[in-house]
Amino acid sequence: MTVIDPRELRNAFGSFMTGVTVVTAISETGEKVGFTANSFTSVSVEPPLLLVCPSNKLSSFDVFNNCNHFVVNILAEDQQDVSNTFAGGKGDRFADITWYSDAHGCPIIEGAVAHFSCTTFSNIPAGDHILLVGEVIDFDTNEKLGLGYAKGGYFSLGMEHRAEELTHSLSGVVGSLIEFENKILLQQTDKGYRLPEVEISDERGSKESIRQYLEAKGMDCEVASVYSVYENLADKKFTSFYRVNANTEDTVGLGEYIEIDQIDDLKFVSPDIHSMMQRFIFEKKNGAFRLYVGDQESGDIH
Repeated sequence: MTVIDPRELRNAFGSFMTGVTVVTAISETGEKVGFTANSFTSVSVEPPLLLVCPSNKLSSFDVFNNCNHFVVNILAEDQQDVSNTFAGGKGDRFADITWYSDAHGCPIIEGAVAHFSCTTFSNIPAGDHILLVGEVIDFDTNEKLGLGYAKGGYFSLGMEHRAEELTHSLSGVVGSLIEFENKILLQQTDKGYRLPEVEISDERGSKESIRQYLEAKGMDCEVASVYSVYENLADKKFTSFYRVNANTEDTVGLGEYIEIDQIDDLKFVSPDIHSMMQRFIFEKKNGAFRLYVGDQESGDIH
């Protein structure tokens, strides 16, 4: 029988792209509890059933294991902070968010794409989790786009579409932040380190341009979410960068892999690349990647 490495298995599970939810409930003493989960599944329409999987390592596990009611909140693309709040940390996780109660006192998170108030339909032990099946007794939804998660990072289809629209008809270059096992692929030059990049094709747009470039080089990888889109004020050209997940450590001649915790001491070819890499290091540590849009000096992080 094959010996399964738990970490590798967890990483393999994480390659499946999901949405992000926060599951909330209230204890018998009135304490509000919640946790971030991407293990959310619609089960049935008649009766209306859904499924979440609380871990037995949760500090609030006993509450969910014995609850009669709970709420599943599907987070919107601008609610990464909410996801991070309920994914870790201690103290009152509800203190810094806007919420209100459903008919049974369970917290509903303001601004979510949808929420489902449930009564517990069944509770089935399954390894180090439970399968918590809820019967939907009330729900609400809106036209917002949801927050996505895959390979240890967030993504937003709405932001990607807007970034692609922004760069599709503009001249410029598209680069890649290629990751493999906590390393980043960098190219060393006389002026400092840089990231692999290519001219944007007018026919293909930024994402398809970098995907085809890396494919032609022989890189075994998946192009993930857009990370930065900014204008060079001098020549009015745009630069965009995408996060890329490599499946092997083969650099295919594009540079060398350097540990992410060593990047801080490196010299880069330009201030904008240096600034972006500093942001990348910070966001990597916090597990929340955001999109930068602006110019090489200032802009907005979404």
